[in-house]
Amino acid sequence: MTGETKKKKEEAKIDIFKAWCKACGICVAFCPTGALAKDEAGNPYVKDIGKCIRCGWCEIRCPDFAITVGPKNKRKAEGKGEEAESEERTVAAGQ
Repeated sequence: MTGETKKKKEEAKIDIFKAWCKACGICVAFCPTGALAKDEAGNPYVKDIGKCIRCGWCEIRCPDFAITVGPKNKRKAEGKGEEAESEERTVAAGQ
């Protein structure tokens, strides 16, 4: 061993934009760990966020740009010194 401690795996955040999704199932098919699944209507959902390795295959393969993968954003809560989840999203301007 090198004496270095292993870094804790940073938890992923997967956003699925249902309004853009046509339920083709490509994201579910390409997920190497089974973090995504399809519901009874065929729409994708996050089955187990702990399995996500943030490889980005679902995001890259989605023909509708309906899924994004990234680290779970945490920021310090103002004045409290505690961590809080950030719900900020960047939205590109329309064409």
